[in-house]
Amino acid sequence: MAEEKEITGDAPFWVGDRYVDPNTGRVSRQGEEVKLEPKVMTVLMCLARRAGAVLTREELEATAWAGMVVGYDSLASTIIKLRKAFGDDPKQPRFVETVPKKGYRLIAEVRSAEPAGEAAPSVPTQSVRAGQPAVSPPPTSYTRYVVAAALGAAVLGVLLVWLLAPTPTPESAGIENGVADKPSIAVLPFENLSNDPQQEYFSDGMTADLITDLSKVSGLAVIARNSVFTYKDSNVDVREVGKELGVRYVLEGSVRKVADKVRISARLIDASSGVNLWAERFDGALHDVFALQDEVTGRIVSLLQIRLTDNERLQLSRKYTGSIEAYESFLHGWQSFWEFSKESNRTAREYYLKAIELDGGFARAYANLALTHAYDYYNGWSDVPHQSLARAHRFAEKAISIDAAIPQVHWAMGLTYMFDKQYKEALLSAEKSIEVDPNFADGYGLLSNILNYAGKPKQGVAMMERAMRLNPRHPFIYKAIYAEILFNLHDYDKAIENFTVALQRNPEAQEPRLWLAAAYAHAGRIDDAEWELEQIRATGADLSLPHIAEVIPLSDPIQRKHLIDGLHKAGLVH
Repeated sequence: MAEEKEITGDAPFWVGDRYVDPNTGRVSRQGEEVKLEPKVMTVLMCLARRAGAVLTREELEATAWAGMVVGYDSLASTIIKLRKAFGDDPKQPRFVETVPKKGYRLIAEVRSAEPAGEAAPSVPTQSVRAGQPAVSPPPTSYTRYVVAAALGAAVLGVLLVWLLAPTPTPESAGIENGVADKPSIAVLPFENLSNDPQQEYFSDGMTADLITDLSKVSGLAVIARNSVFTYKDSNVDVREVGKELGVRYVLEGSVRKVADKVRISARLIDASSGVNLWAERFDGALHDVFALQDEVTGRIVSLLQIRLTDNERLQLSRKYTGSIEAYESFLHGWQSFWEFSKESNRTAREYYLKAIELDGGFARAYANLALTHAYDYYNGWSDVPHQSLARAHRFAEKAISIDAAIPQVHWAMGLTYMFDKQYKEALLSAEKSIEVDPNFADGYGLLSNILNYAGKPKQGVAMMERAMRLNPRHPFIYKAIYAEILFNLHDYDKAIENFTVALQRNPEAQEPRLWLAAAYAHAGRIDDAEWELEQIRATGADLSLPHIAEVIPLSDPIQRKHLIDGLHKAGLVH
């Protein structure tokens, strides 16, 4: 048995050149700092106490999840987060090594920071979350997709994670680079000034609604929600934001909600010069919040001298609900929905049902309720999967029947049809979402995905490239879908490049890892392909070829065989 290291209690210690403080959950190095989740810190301390020794899955789970029944993938997910925090490469590890079929070991030097008196390295005032560069602003909610026990469920369930917070990338071209010769704007997350962190859902919801309203204006190009929320909780230079997102204007502001009163402060800035073009404060009762949103939208449209069509005026005047209570319940559900776990999905559904109970004509609530059932179907969270899929169809249809002028209701229907392998109907729904909102980046992304699965990958390329331009800081799923298209076009080098980027942004996503293994195999890189499959096996996922062939919704049998052949070359034989 390896000798126990002198790491006790919450005393700080060093792992290589990283200073670890268990008391605060932080890991520091040369002015950079990341914060670990409690379970990640617990696993790190277990490994550090027996550095150099192989700890089995059972040993680690018995300590980190004492007395709890956990899924097979819980530890694998935790190890991924730990590696990301240390910037470790699992193929050439410097910190945590995977010992196939045995467990994990910490291979870096471990030493106590006390009583030697070594000081913690200085770190910036604003820490960052595990896996994010210190110079990058943290997203509003660093949500991660936890892989389901069966790959068959996880392979497609990950497609729903369109809104995971992405990592900024240098290839962000900006909305005006080939997308639209018209005024462009980014709405930065409004600050919550309510002195209550629990009110974050309200300020985030207000921001999202303003983005949605402005996106309805065909004469205005609007950056998608995913991209702008990477700036949440960070001090930014609007001129840099303008350059990074390729926009001319930036809207920023704050929301204060106290009792039944609301104050919205907003200002419009010329991103090229940093000049403040307009600033105004809007005060009103909570039940008038929709009217206040209308005022903000109207002022921006007026300031930018955009002429609205009669249909756009009608759309901007249409509200999701007349009930502020239903609206708040919806926002609570939306906040839970973003966490992308079985439990948060159930919580979100309860909020959406409450919103519908308060307002039976709340189309967006029905659409999001449909998505919670779609999650259950593909993530294996339902005892009766096909019943969940039927419910997703029913609620999406209900949403459309209430208000077909909302792009998200068609998006929910398109996704449900795609999972049900009804490609023609899925394409029509995705196209309808874009017709309703020409700035709807996720609509183009979904259309690209459906085209690829329907056997038309070449057409999918243009749609995904457009989605990426509309959403410069796109989430990992955009890259994963783009890579799948490239794989189907036999462009393995570019496919590998994009799959790699997708996994860097979300290492826990198993679908791109599966396709990456097939791409490596077709490219003749068998060792790399085998390694990727080994990473999937470590999560306990089902890797049977017949099962994979059944669940991946590729309509073209040649494309399906192409994927299966790649996996066979990578080492899957059953």
